[in-house]
Amino acid sequence: MLMLMLMIFVFAVWFTTNATFYLREFADTASPTWFEDLGNSTSKNVIDIQRNFGTLHATTYSLLRSMLGGINWGILCDMLLKMDTISPMLFIFYVLFTMLAVLNIVTGVFVDNAAAAAKTQRDYIIEKEREVKETYIRELQNLFWQMDDDESGTLTAAEMQQLVKDPKMAAYFTALGFEPHDCVRLFTLLDTDSSGTVDIEEFLDGCLRLKGFARSIDVHFIMVLIHRLQKQLLSSHVEGRPKGAPKTSFLDRKKLSHFNPKVAET
Repeated sequence: MLMLMLMIFVFAVWFTTNATFYLREFADTASPTWFEDLGNSTSKNVIDIQRNFGTLHATTYSLLRSMLGGINWGILCDMLLKMDTISPMLFIFYVLFTMLAVLNIVTGVFVDNAAAAAKTQRDYIIEKEREVKETYIRELQNLFWQMDDDESGTLTAAEMQQLVKDPKMAAYFTALGFEPHDCVRLFTLLDTDSSGTVDIEEFLDGCLRLKGFARSIDVHFIMVLIHRLQKQLLSSHVEGRPKGAPKTSFLDRKKLSHFNPKVAET
């Protein structure tokens, strides 16, 4: 913006200087009011030049109007064309320069605003997600300590079943995204080491993983595991058959065909 204003000032000085030399040819410079007397000139172009380029203020105003659409730049260019040859060429250069500069400035402002808004929104979403997760973890911790009746720092399936019998705690359990009648299955999923107890870390980690709906990556991972188990089952069935033993019976092939359709062809 500062560079643009500096360019306008430089061009204003140039056009004002040229206009002054041009107007002096049509005025009696011996008179102290020669500049004002040009307003009564019989030449329309002299009057136009005096009004639009006669002083530095008038020239600056004319340049701003031509840049912002306050006046058609072609009208001013026609005035300068009758004055000399260099001035209209410089004026056209000025118009091209300012148009590109203004477009770049406006585009830059919009792009900066859009980038700042996107960054602010992204930061807000991240911060909001972090706050929701921290709140959920605190709620899970409170639930864990309420279920831990003996204050041993671990949970058992019996403690979890006993707690969900309370309607208030069952409603609280549901509010966290779990169904009270699924407490036994939930405990089995949380007890990853099959120790019969679940500590606070296992409880938090398991509940966070079980929260929400299954994602496509989770479903695909399970499908891959099932496919690998099918291949292991089929390979162990073939390797475990003694030499000279009859081929797989029709009933066995029918059972195994549920795992691999190619078995039905053997």
